[in-house]
Amino acid sequence: MKKSGFQILAAAAAAAMILCGCSDANFGDETFLRPPRATGDEAKIQDIISDQAGGNYSLKYPQRGDNRSAVIMRKSNAKLSDGNEKTSKSNTVEKYAVAMFSTESDSKLNISIIAYMNGKWKCLKTFSNEGMGIDQVVFDDVDSNGTEDIIIGRTAYTGSRKKLSVYSIENETVREITVDDTYNEMVVDDITGDNSNEIVLISLANSGSNPAAVVYKYSEQEKTLMSNASVPIDGEIVEFANVISGKIDKDKKGIILDGKKSGDFLSTQVLYYNDDEGLLVNPLVDIADDGKLINVTSRKDNVVSRDADGDGIIEIPVITQLPASVDENAASICNLTSWNQISVKDDSLSVKMRSIINYNDGYSFVMPNEWSGGNVTALSDAENRQLRFYLWNSSTGSVGDPLLIIYRYTKYEWSDIDKHALIELKELNEKSKNAVFAVQIINTKSDKSLNISEQEVKNCIRLLG
Repeated sequence: MKKSGFQILAAAAAAAMILCGCSDANFGDETFLRPPRATGDEAKIQDIISDQAGGNYSLKYPQRGDNRSAVIMRKSNAKLSDGNEKTSKSNTVEKYAVAMFSTESDSKLNISIIAYMNGKWKCLKTFSNEGMGIDQVVFDDVDSNGTEDIIIGRTAYTGSRKKLSVYSIENETVREITVDDTYNEMVVDDITGDNSNEIVLISLANSGSNPAAVVYKYSEQEKTLMSNASVPIDGEIVEFANVISGKIDKDKKGIILDGKKSGDFLSTQVLYYNDDEGLLVNPLVDIADDGKLINVTSRKDNVVSRDADGDGIIEIPVITQLPASVDENAASICNLTSWNQISVKDDSLSVKMRSIINYNDGYSFVMPNEWSGGNVTALSDAENRQLRFYLWNSSTGSVGDPLLIIYRYTKYEWSDIDKHALIELKELNEKSKNAVFAVQIINTKSDKSLNISEQEVKNCIRLLG
């Protein structure tokens, strides 16, 4: 028999039903059973959920995000005030719980907001909505009243579409705001730069609607979320590999979309709010004369955008193939990943760092600036777990003197090899589990400016993950 969340919890330790907002719950499969007794606050909340459900119920767990519990506890600075200054202090909500469940009487999703005030737990309201499950739960202030709102994405019965609900606690009530449009991805951040958070809903073409990103902003006058700006996105994207928000330029926030296309291609879109035009823009997607979409970030490698150099700004990967002789084995030819930042002044991309990513051996090598002018290439020897760097002669289309060889051994192999001319990367090896990394540095006389030191090599090699 399958066990409910509360059953497994009680069997393990009767008192740990509720997890904090940043913890994951892993209580097992859902089923319609009446949970056994918990204790303390958990018992009070359990009683309230049972009362709201009117019988047996099944807890619903968020599938993504930082909050994965079906019952999420939060501290609160919201006040439930009756308007009387003398009593408002006693009506302060010290903490609250968000409980998500379904019942056997219908197929709807139920969301109960349960507050602790005046020394008692009280259900402020239970909302019932259509949906199959919970996609994610986010806590953030989107109505700019200084208290966090509860932002919940609900999964539909079919497909990957979601519906949005926002709950705001105020004056002994919970106000629900819903958005009619469905979406695939959601971002909560201050995208317009006005010091208040917006909700951006991003939709793909495979949902039957127009592929677009829409910014929803809270209207104090209308007391709801209103569409503030929108921009079309690449209609060839079938799913997202990575969706993040953050700094894209020194003083500008934006949203990065790494999307998958047919044929195992990946491309990146950057969405940001253009202050001068008052528009949400998507500058990396262009349309050619024949109507086809052009995106310079289109790539086969499954590498996604991130802050690659640790400067707090998100970089966008652009993949190119390093030069190789015409008769070189295709499996040996390496790709060079250029990590770019976008300038919101002219929407141009500028390279901040270049690296070779060795997925098989679990590391990347940041190319020194002196090696980034087309005068150095690299070849991979997967069978022997080596990455070899050479001078590149563009006039003859051939490799020249070797410069560096990176080796990856198992600990057993390392104990049994001739280590002559090898430099062990001890600091790197302390971080790796079973691998031992070593290098051989070969100085060339052809161009001494391209010779690399041991310390430079150590600075350039980074473990993946």
